[in-house]
Amino acid sequence: MRKHKRLIAAFMAAGMLAGSLAGCSGSGKTAEPTTAAGAENTTAAAQTEGEKPSEASGETVTLRMSWWGGDSRHERILAVIDAFQKANPDIVIEPEYSAFADYRDKFTMQLTSGAAADIMAVDQPWVSSIMAQGDFFADLSGYADLGLDDMDAYIIDNFCKFDNGTFFVPAGVNGMGSLVDTEKLAEYGFDPADKTFTWDDLIALGEKVHAADSSQYLCCVDSKQAALYYARVYLRQLTGKQFINDDGTVGVTREELAEALGLVNTLFEKGIFQPIEEAGIYENSMTQNPTWLNRQMFMILGRTSVMTDASARRADEGGNYTTSGYVLPQMENSKESGIEVRPTTLFAVNGKCANPEAAAKFLSFMFNSEEGAELLKDTYSVPARESLRTFCEEKALLDESAMENVVYSLENSGNVVNAWSNNSEVEAMMTEIMQKIAYKQYDSMEEAADEVISRIDQIVASSAQS
Repeated sequence: MRKHKRLIAAFMAAGMLAGSLAGCSGSGKTAEPTTAAGAENTTAAAQTEGEKPSEASGETVTLRMSWWGGDSRHERILAVIDAFQKANPDIVIEPEYSAFADYRDKFTMQLTSGAAADIMAVDQPWVSSIMAQGDFFADLSGYADLGLDDMDAYIIDNFCKFDNGTFFVPAGVNGMGSLVDTEKLAEYGFDPADKTFTWDDLIALGEKVHAADSSQYLCCVDSKQAALYYARVYLRQLTGKQFINDDGTVGVTREELAEALGLVNTLFEKGIFQPIEEAGIYENSMTQNPTWLNRQMFMILGRTSVMTDASARRADEGGNYTTSGYVLPQMENSKESGIEVRPTTLFAVNGKCANPEAAAKFLSFMFNSEEGAELLKDTYSVPARESLRTFCEEKALLDESAMENVVYSLENSGNVVNAWSNNSEVEAMMTEIMQKIAYKQYDSMEEAADEVISRIDQIVASSAQS
């Protein structure tokens, strides 16, 4: 990343680290570790650097590894660990895993206290503030076996590299699109082969769906998704600008912001979104909404990983998926696509790890080998390495529409979202604004835009003072 972005991150870091650990991919039910892997009770966590075994000594190397996810992700990563340990009996990987909500707070505490795992999953929006706080991670640029030079340059250059090294391995690539019930929507004239789907088309389709049956709604969404995948995407397409500039000033006009918020208001008013009184029960777990599960909702906008998420993809009695991937709605004459391409998750090696070579060896097995790809499948969406995507395609390991979405997203990506626009306080504020729109608490969208602008100024000022 360019140097000026790091300086801006440093300016914001004092107030952002604790608050910025938000946003998630692959969250789900918490699964308990099969080993004594918690940082509180693992012997590896208690060891000092000098007490850890040395690879050169020929002794067994023990590495702690932490990540978040649901049961399916846990099972697949544990299978990767098992296969790696069979091939490398001198390296033991101690797993520490949980659901995202539990992971993020523990991660912050462990990182700042010096008790973090040797290998750790890091969510991309956290990176700018963490990197500005200090040198927590090992530089991985010297480990050729990781194959970083063979991974998508867009991902490596924009999300993994900083001025003084390469500190992250991308677990996969997330583009943006939608998960749709093409069979049901065919009844309303939806054509999944049409790649020119616009916001006006979405509104027209949604009106048809709701008019046919008032218990049906086109879009399965919660307040956070409304902020990220409707208002923000629309605003990026409309303006081609960052929501918040690098210096913390608002990057769009009041009128532009009111128009983007008006999209969300329209989708609620026209019955394209389920009323918040019903949908609000499923905030942060929208795919558990019975209306979605009962095939009375037909579309989810989001990242590529939603297309491969078992909790989102419905199956018929024969086990066949009733959903497939589709493009993100576009705007005629848009300034940019609004498509955010980013790593599904990043993995880093602790800068205090006594055995970084062993950690890099494991990450290479996990993300740079065919065996690792075959075990992970779509755990982290689509691999960041084209040769592994080809391997997965030949082996039919990944959803075809998810693969197509990543390729489409890489070819049509918009600007990289900057640190301020990804700030978790801003995200939480926008989520609240979506809820207030849904509850009709504004006389106009201009009034809503004024509140957004005022609260951004407050968040920036508070960060500068802390």
